[in-house]
Order: sequence, then structure tokens, then C-alpha cells
Amino acid sequence: MNDPTRGLDAKLILRVYNYARIDPEILGGAEKVAAAIFEKAGVRTAWVGCSVSEAESQAYPDCQSDMGTADLVLRILPQRMAKKLRVSEEALGFAQPCPENEPACELSVLYSRIEGLMFTGYRPDRILGHVIAHEVAHVLIGAGHSEEGIMLGEWSRPVLQRISWGLELDFSNGQSKQLRRAVLRRTKSPVPEVSTQANLIARQANDLAGY
Repeated sequence: MNDPTRGLDAKLILRVYNYARIDPEILGGAEKVAAAIFEKAGVRTAWVGCSVSEAESQAYPDCQSDMGTADLVLRILPQRMAKKLRVSEEALGFAQPCPENEPACELSVLYSRIEGLMFTGYRPDRILGHVIAHEVAHVLIGAGHSEEGIMLGEWSRPVLQRISWGLELDFSNGQSKQLRRAVLRRTKSPVPEVSTQANLIARQANDLAGY
């Protein structure tokens, strides 16, 4: 059966807050991996680097615009921040489903755990890209996992090795359709009248206080 969403422009914007200050080459590689996974699912992505402090905000002019419902906030967290969060020891990231009329929905990656995998021979850029795609999907289509593909609930060492070799895990056809529809609905949602950029800076300052 033909899917009418395939021919429509489903575009997602990710605002990247690199609190872990990881190497730009690793981050850029991860963004390309995640973008390729979403491209296969019929979703385009745009990546915008953002300041992690108000003092640096002028160095990131592309991130000064207000956020709409198709803008997601990606936080890449170092160990000092991740260790204060209540997540399982195996988790590489976390996110929660977010209402489609809410701008600046958040997802987080625990980069120190990905870095730990690097020291055992895995590719951090490729694993980071897959983790980002996995967590974005949780924001858009819910908390469920699958028995195969990128939405696996647990990534075994053979799975991590496959990713490191450049063999991408993909979304299923059903998941791809859900993602396209979710992004298209967000694209059509009205932009809020309040400044989401200012609200985000204040919210993150409160969330990350003491880290």
C-alpha cells in the first residue's frame, strides 16, 4: 500500500548542546550517521550547534531563533552531569514522549558511557549517531522497543560491533511511517508566542544547577 507521507517534506531540527564538549569530528560524524538513518525513514534533519553557557551564546548565532514544535533539544552530557540522573547503569541515553504541541522537547545522551565503549574498540561516532536516532524516536513515537533494528531495548556487544563496522540499524517500515507522520504533525503545529529560546536557557540553568 502506498504511503502518502512519503512524498511530503518531513523535516526535524535538532539543537545540539554539547555539554560534554566532545571532539567536533566525532560529533559531526555522529550527526551524519543519525541523519542517514532518518533519511532512510523519510525524515530530513537539520543540526544546529548551541551554546552551553550564556557567555558563549553570541558565538552560536544560528541557535538564537525561537524554537517550534519541530525543534528538538539534544543534550550531550558528561559524566559529572550523568551520574546525578536516575537512569539504569546500561543506558546510553534517555528521552520521554513529548506532546506534539510542545516546542523544544528534550533528549539526552550519556556520552561518558559511549566513551567507555570506545576504549574497548567500538566507534564512538557511529554509536553516538545510533543513540541519538533511538532517543529522538522515543520523543516522537513513544517509549516502546522492538526485537530488532535501531529500537532494540538492549544493545549487545555483537550489535555494537555491527554498528562500529558501519552496518546501520534502521527503523522498520512501520516505525518509519510513524516517524514521518509525527514530524509532519509537529511541522503543522503553531509556533508559540512566547520566546522558547529564552525559556530554554532559564529551564536548563535550573535543571543543571549544581552539576
